[in-house]
Amino acid sequence: MTYARFLGLFVLVPIVVQLFLYRRTFSARTLAPMGLLLCVVYAATSPWDNVAVKWGLWGFDPERIWGIKLGWLPLEEYLFFGLQTLLVGLWARARLARVLEGASPAPARGPDASRASDAGLAPGEVSP
Repeated sequence: MTYARFLGLFVLVPIVVQLFLYRRTFSARTLAPMGLLLCVVYAATSPWDNVAVKWGLWGFDPERIWGIKLGWLPLEEYLFFGLQTLLVGLWARARLARVLEGASPAPARGPDASRASDAGLAPGEVSP
């Protein structure tokens, strides 16, 4: 399987499915932080990945890549950085929206009411 086919099947298709399923959840405002996250991912991952390939720690089969390289990395590797970040970021954003919609706006009652507001999310609010 080529690197591009792998990205298409296992990363790009799930991104498209998420965009379709959660289209009401996503907006330019809610996804804006993703741009900053992508900048951080590329800035942090590109240098060490290039060095690792240069030093021979791992490599890419020329028969399974397009042949376009930026530094020592094929274009598909750079696509992987961004697409994988989008996949996880979209999932996390959709999950966060679900948790926040289910959160009760009513104040906590009982003897632990003062600590309840500082406790954060309860396990039941995070798991389905």
